[in-house]
Amino acid sequence: MAEALVLLTEVFLVAVGLLLVTLVWRRVALGRGERRVREAERRVRPVAIALVEGEGGETTGLSAREQAVLADVLGRYARKLTGDADARIGAYFHDAHALRSALRELHARRMWRRATAAYRLGDMCCPDEATQPLLAALDDSRREVRAAAARSLGRLRVVSAALPIVEALVQRRVPNGIAGQALLELGTDARPELGRIAGHEDPSVRATAITLLGLVGDSGDSHIAGAALRDPSADVRRAAAEALGRIGTFSDEGALRAALDDRMHFVRAEAAATLGVIDAPEALPRLVEIARTDRFRPARAAARAVARIDPKLLTSVAAAPDAGPHLHEAADLLAV
Repeated sequence: MAEALVLLTEVFLVAVGLLLVTLVWRRVALGRGERRVREAERRVRPVAIALVEGEGGETTGLSAREQAVLADVLGRYARKLTGDADARIGAYFHDAHALRSALRELHARRMWRRATAAYRLGDMCCPDEATQPLLAALDDSRREVRAAAARSLGRLRVVSAALPIVEALVQRRVPNGIAGQALLELGTDARPELGRIAGHEDPSVRATAITLLGLVGDSGDSHIAGAALRDPSADVRRAAAEALGRIGTFSDEGALRAALDDRMHFVRAEAAATLGVIDAPEALPRLVEIARTDRFRPARAAARAVARIDPKLLTSVAAAPDAGPHLHEAADLLAV
């Protein structure tokens, strides 16, 4: 028995020793890897600056590993890049080893390799080569890879990716913030595509498309949002009323006034707020009525709309005995 315990103790000590050696080795290896990355970043930084600022510095002679690090460094400048910088970066990475490597890595067994590759492809500015592989990566089994692919499709401004990203957003396959930012980065070029998506069979997709159209569109797109005020889905109608607050014109006033009688209170609230934004005096009688009698959200929105359209009228109706709390509140805010 004693000999068995001694043997078990020796085995345990050997195992502990091997574990400690492994941990030390991993720590040393990680430290060396971090130093190599820092050294590579130092070497590629002048190349990154030359590509971003177009200063004409030396941009050749980097190894495949350094090219990959360069893509990571350029990613930190992504929000500051202009179209000219994107063109220079794309010309640099076109047919480069790092681009081919990233495209291969999209099929790697390890998730982190696929996600890293998807992220880097967005910073290499080669949409012709990367679009289809990134669209395929939106169906990856791992959320991290899908998120990286969505981010890069937005970074590359791939307009045809609008519908797949919206669908991924609605189905919660991609985080809301990442998908939303990617869609916004598509910019005004995405307006025709968003208009098409606004007719999608899924009401959640239609609502998202209308919301985005309100963010990147202009008055020329208001007819799409105006038509959506008659959508069978209340969420789409709400999104349409909200979008018209950004891109609506006086021609949308009639549809918005009709929406004040919508059966859903949140649609009435958005319609009231938007009528205040577009300054619709003919809606004042109904807005005052809603402010007096409707439930909290539409009543408050209507009272504030009255304040924006006709401050003198607000002061008058707020003094009435049956004015209610929302008109009183709006009048108090107006007096501040």
